[in-house]
Amino acid sequence: MTHDYDYSINLPLINTTTTKPTTNTTLDEVATTTPTTSWPTTTTTPDEASDLICGQSQIQIGLNLFILQSSGLNGSSGHLADPQCSSFTEHNGAVWYQVERQADTCGNILTTNNTHAIYSNSLFIYPANDVSQTVRFPFSCVYPLATETSLKIKRNLLLEAGMIGVGSPASASMSLFQNSNYTEPYPAGPVTLPVGSALYVGVSVGETDPRFVVVLDDCYATHSSSPDDVMRHFFIQNKCATNRRQVTVVESGSSLQARFSALLFLFDGDYRDIYLHCSLHLCDQRASSCSPVCSGRRRRSVSTSVPFKPFTIGPITWDKLVV
Repeated sequence: MTHDYDYSINLPLINTTTTKPTTNTTLDEVATTTPTTSWPTTTTTPDEASDLICGQSQIQIGLNLFILQSSGLNGSSGHLADPQCSSFTEHNGAVWYQVERQADTCGNILTTNNTHAIYSNSLFIYPANDVSQTVRFPFSCVYPLATETSLKIKRNLLLEAGMIGVGSPASASMSLFQNSNYTEPYPAGPVTLPVGSALYVGVSVGETDPRFVVVLDDCYATHSSSPDDVMRHFFIQNKCATNRRQVTVVESGSSLQARFSALLFLFDGDYRDIYLHCSLHLCDQRASSCSPVCSGRRRRSVSTSVPFKPFTIGPITWDKLVV
C-alpha cells in the first residue's frame, strides 16, 4: 500500500520566478519579479529539477525526468487535485503538466486579498514500483491585482509549503470613443472637441478568470499629462459620479469592461489642453460586493484595494470655432 507524502524528494528550482520554501510561507516573503512565459530554453539537468510558469491563461509545472526516475517515480503517472486532469507533455528532459488559470478548474483554489490573487493546486506523482511512495507537489501562483510588477507583496496570507511563482498582472487599456455605443474609438493622439461635448470613455481589462470584474475608482482631468498633478477636476471620485447632471457611470463592477460619459467644459476658466486619467482595480465577485453603491452626495466604497496604475488619454484640445 502506498501513502502520499509532501516533497519527500529534494527538487531544486530552475529559475528565480519560483520559490520552494521549507516551511509554510507568507506573502511577505515573496517578491514580484518578471515571470517566465515560455518553455525554459536549456535542457534540464539533475541540478535543475523543477519549474513553475505562472502564465496569464495557464499555469505550468515541470519536473525533471531524470530525478523522478532516480527516485523511483513515474513522470507520466501524475495528475492534479482532480484526477481527471492528467495530460502532460515532455520537453527538454522534463515532464510538464498544465492547468487553466481559473478557480475550481482541476481543483484550483483561488484566494484573494486586497492586493493579490493566489491560485493553488497540487501535482501527484506515483511510483514506478512498489518501493517508492506517492509524492505530492503543492504549488501556488501569485498574481498582482495592480499593474506594477515591482509591487512588494505585503499581505500576511499563509501559503502551503511548495513551489511559489509570481505571474504578471492583467493588462488593461482605456479609450476615448466617438459615440454613446462605445464602438468607434478616436485614434491615439490629440483630439479636438467643442465646449460642452460629451466624452465617452471606456476601459477594458484582459483577465481570463470570470470571477473578476473591473471597478472604476477615480477618473479626473488635468492640464498636464501627469496623473499625479494636484490640480484635478474629478468626474468619478471614490467610485461614484461627482455630478450626476454631467457624469454618467454606464458600467463599473459588473464585467471586465467599464464605461462612463461626461460633459466637457472649461476647467479653471481657460482653453488649455486637458488630459483624462482613470484609476481602477479588479474585484473578486465571490469575495465581496463589486458594484459601487452611490446615493446622492453620499459616496460609499465597496472594497479597498491597491488600484491599477492610472491610465491617461489625451491631450484634448478645444475647438473654438462657433458655427
